[in-house]
Amino acid sequence: MDTNTEPQVAVGVEGVTNNIMGDQEVLVVTQKHQHYPLPIIPALYSKLLLLVVLPVGGFLMPVFHNEETGTSSFSGLQYLHVCVWAVVMLLTWYIKGEHKNSRILGYHDFYNSTRHLHRTTFYIMSGGNVILMVLACLVRDYCMGGSVSRCSVNISLSPVNYQQITFLLEVVIAIPFVIKHIVFVVRFNAAAAPPDTLADDLAFRISGPESYVGVRGPSSLEWVLERQADLLQVLRHRNSLLSQQVFSLTQQLEQS
Repeated sequence: MDTNTEPQVAVGVEGVTNNIMGDQEVLVVTQKHQHYPLPIIPALYSKLLLLVVLPVGGFLMPVFHNEETGTSSFSGLQYLHVCVWAVVMLLTWYIKGEHKNSRILGYHDFYNSTRHLHRTTFYIMSGGNVILMVLACLVRDYCMGGSVSRCSVNISLSPVNYQQITFLLEVVIAIPFVIKHIVFVVRFNAAAAPPDTLADDLAFRISGPESYVGVRGPSSLEWVLERQADLLQVLRHRNSLLSQQVFSLTQQLEQS
């Protein structure tokens, strides 16, 4: 019966140990050069779908709305916008968390290039909420007619029309950012690149281009400190993984 055990492979150090039978087992510990894709494509497409649903619902609801329900078309569109905004907020929270995990795994350049994209839609819709709140106050104070009646003799626009204009402006501004975000993530996943901290030019990434002789660049203390903080966070994450693997190897040695 073969009593030889399989060589144990861990991440972090390299050495040689002897098992019970005297055979040598090589422990190779290096970080795996594997890619960690971002699983946020469905969430981004869901956000894009919500941006399409918002203006479509804004134009269809006044047509099919029944006043006997007790609410006006104006109130119905307000509720619609708040519901879409709430779902976008949850999607933004999830996408932001995945980007943060990607940063911890070492993808600093990608995180910095997309750090504003995953929050832009939420900020735009939050601004839309403010505009709709102000619009509701103006309608209550200055529009004596219904939600589909014109508020002014000179302007033939009803309160619902102002809501529809707000919806269209939000969508026109937000959709390009969502599409750009989708393109970035698709390219990132397709490239299957290892983390930035495994690159050969890690010193260049951390210290900046101005540290090389003959290369001039803008000196930014905040940028250097931010990159150093990113590196410390990655090292802390790796140390945690190494501690778990050392504990697992210790248990295996005690049981053998």
